[in-house]
Amino acid sequence: MTALVRLRVTPAVVAVTAAAGALLGTGIVSVPCWFHAMTGFDCPFCGGSQALGALLHGDVLGALRFNAFAVLVLLPAALVALVLLGRTELGLRIPSWPVRRSALIVLAVAAVAWWLVRDVAVPGLQV
Repeated sequence: MTALVRLRVTPAVVAVTAAAGALLGTGIVSVPCWFHAMTGFDCPFCGGSQALGALLHGDVLGALRFNAFAVLVLLPAALVALVLLGRTELGLRIPSWPVRRSALIVLAVAAVAWWLVRDVAVPGLQV
């Protein structure tokens, strides 16, 4: 059995993720930010859809201006998650749970740090 035949879930997840990214990035689907609506502050993810849209148009600097955290941290993390899903489905080794848990903690701490720098320390920061 070839590797591509054994992959059943991963291609579906990639297709759904790509479709959702295209819908959000082009503005066809808009997801309002509840945190921003309630507090007036941007959450760590505010501007992520606009950043994705800028990336879809090849505007990397524009994407970084909308939300650098989404471009430099969240998109690579999503790609790593898709690779890990594929490796799991193929029966290949993936990092142990303590390593994955540590990575998730680092990601959460980075999101909070980005939020604090973006909204608290330097209000109105666009990068």
